[in-house]
Amino acid sequence: MQSLKRLNADDEVAWYAVEGDHQGAVERFLVTTRPSRAICNRPEILGMDFNLHLQEAIRLALGRAPFRPLLAGTPEDRLCVVHFLRGGLNFELRRALWEAFGFNRHASAFMSSQRYREDGRWQVREDLYRKLQIPKDAVLVMGDVVATGATLENGLQVVVDHLSASGSSIRALVCFTIGCHKAEKVLEVIDARMRRAFPSYERTVLTYLEGKFRLVDSRTPLRIALPGTDLVRWQALLAPEFERSQYEAPPWPLERCAVYDAGSRAFDIPAYTADVVRYWEEMARLARGGWTLAEALLERWPDGAPADPAAFREDRRARWPGVPLDIIEEILARNLAFWRKDRSALTSDALLAVCQERLSTLRTAGGLV
Repeated sequence: MQSLKRLNADDEVAWYAVEGDHQGAVERFLVTTRPSRAICNRPEILGMDFNLHLQEAIRLALGRAPFRPLLAGTPEDRLCVVHFLRGGLNFELRRALWEAFGFNRHASAFMSSQRYREDGRWQVREDLYRKLQIPKDAVLVMGDVVATGATLENGLQVVVDHLSASGSSIRALVCFTIGCHKAEKVLEVIDARMRRAFPSYERTVLTYLEGKFRLVDSRTPLRIALPGTDLVRWQALLAPEFERSQYEAPPWPLERCAVYDAGSRAFDIPAYTADVVRYWEEMARLARGGWTLAEALLERWPDGAPADPAAFREDRRARWPGVPLDIIEEILARNLAFWRKDRSALTSDALLAVCQERLSTLRTAGGLV
């Protein structure tokens, strides 16, 4: 079992340590902010709006980060922001470091990357554009959406190869992600290689935004899903604040993916919007066939109404050590209020209405009307 131990919180940001199973050399954290919750709940936030939301989330996160002394104590010309194109650009870590610490002379490195699937395995192509001007004894800072981890692993292996060949070195790596457990698996491998290659290497830090989501595979029991691509709430380790937000609007827990494709979401609006619209059109088709809103929610957000509220409380206390009881009680109250309403509100007609609202909003936001 894994749990989230609350480290600090205020009205804008809450930090957690990820504890429990699979703890290795990588330091694991999770952070929640209002703008990152909005990104994961509202796919109509796209283009520059998406970029600015993610930028603000990172700015808020750095203000209270448990590893803030590592970054603040590093000479600014020893910091390097690594961008895997295109999605990594959205995290705006270069600007976030300037806003958080006043840094102005930190470096940037860039590498192109495009995933593709061959013989059932995810691989990377189009990775030949590389600008890897990385200072010696650098602290690398990066952000990426991690599904299979193919881009992250390929890119960081290239970085280590480059630095080893040039006689340079790395002191630490700090990574932010909207992602799943694959990020940890990749970074454990990279951490081991860093320690072998660079005797002065100190630490690898991974921070999840909002949740340690689940990656869909061929065994995931969802009617509509893209294996190897979709990051879902189903059986995920979520921040309390993010779980609480799921009861604010019925469409939010129904989204196919917590973030969809970050590159197209910012830089190729027609392709991104068409992808999300196709999902909601398929959901509408299921609704017309009799699938209800209750059934759809129970598939993707399977808690339902707890038969034993006391057991619900104990489960959340174990899952979220240090979280105030009033937050757990609020989540429980929202859950009960939602599921104990008249079931006539959770019919196939209700699901169809949700789909139609989503389609209208997405088409307007993406310029498809």
